[in-house]
Amino acid sequence: MRPLFIPRHQRDVIIALLVTIAELVSTEHTLAQTTTYTVAELSAAAAAGQAPCRLNNLGDLAGRAGNSGSGKTQATTWSHGTLQPKLLGALPGGDYSSASAINDAGAVAGASNTGNSIVPFIWKPTAGLQRVPLLPGDKCGQAFGINKYGHVAGYSSGPNGARAFLWKPKTGVRNLGTLPGGSYSRAREVNDSDEVAGTSGSPAGDRAVLWTTAGNVRDLGVLPGDTSSEALAINNAGDVVGYSKGPGGLRAFLWTAANGMQNLGVLPGGNSSRALDINDLGYVVGSSTSSASSYTDHAFIWTKEAGMSDLNSAASAGLGVVFVEADAINYTGEILVMGGRTASHCAPAPPSSFLLIPATSQ
Repeated sequence: MRPLFIPRHQRDVIIALLVTIAELVSTEHTLAQTTTYTVAELSAAAAAGQAPCRLNNLGDLAGRAGNSGSGKTQATTWSHGTLQPKLLGALPGGDYSSASAINDAGAVAGASNTGNSIVPFIWKPTAGLQRVPLLPGDKCGQAFGINKYGHVAGYSSGPNGARAFLWKPKTGVRNLGTLPGGSYSRAREVNDSDEVAGTSGSPAGDRAVLWTTAGNVRDLGVLPGDTSSEALAINNAGDVVGYSKGPGGLRAFLWTAANGMQNLGVLPGGNSSRALDINDLGYVVGSSTSSASSYTDHAFIWTKEAGMSDLNSAASAGLGVVFVEADAINYTGEILVMGGRTASHCAPAPPSSFLLIPATSQ
């Protein structure tokens, strides 16, 4: 699971700020337009240690937050209407849970402990928290993706190692398998056609893979000169994003059935990047190294028309924030980002989370 983050300030209200993201420069293009966002900082005294990580098309978020009463961390959702946190609890015998995905019906997938292991769960507004079955013989696992039908993707782990699974309420859990010669696999996201993106071991190294609706596992390859790759997200067109790794570091990629794996590049002055999410319009978000400020990493958005663009600008710098990582983007263009404060010179400020809401979607 990629690292989550904790906001710095514990406030009782959502701080809304108007920011103009202008003159966004990419490695090859300049985005010839100005996009205005409302920036909501996700911080509230009622739920310390907030860490949202995923976003649905309605603007609801899912992640984890600390319970200010018990001090325990629980899977949490934030409603798009108020952005107020709702703690989802934990499975029987457990005191910890974390959400990794949310669909437009508000159903959530994630993981919870049960006293002696971590297991995947699904949460529905009408049914609450329920355990997702593991593969036979396994004892632990996590769920990372959920589609509009409530089908859940993740991995199950036991004596035979970690194995990617797809669970459907009507047919149960299915082992998605590995590439030939691979010893393990992990599923990260599932689209509404039940295509699953993730990673499988292989004799040549880790590979980004696509499990098709026909039950096949497809090796998506690596960028030229690289030795491994990992897929992190998939949209409903079957486009997959992630990163490819080699001697030169990490490079964000977009894979499509028509064009294969494409290098998305880096921000000016950077030497590595990771693509973390893609929406159904084909917009990609993630993080890239950059020479633009004292923060090494900058959040980016990539489009076919404009290439990779920095989500930071003089306006965001004026707020004392650098957006360092974009974790999720929905169909309306709302973006969940992690930001670092620049005002403190004595010690690094803990990162905070922000929701960027385009003016056109309000």
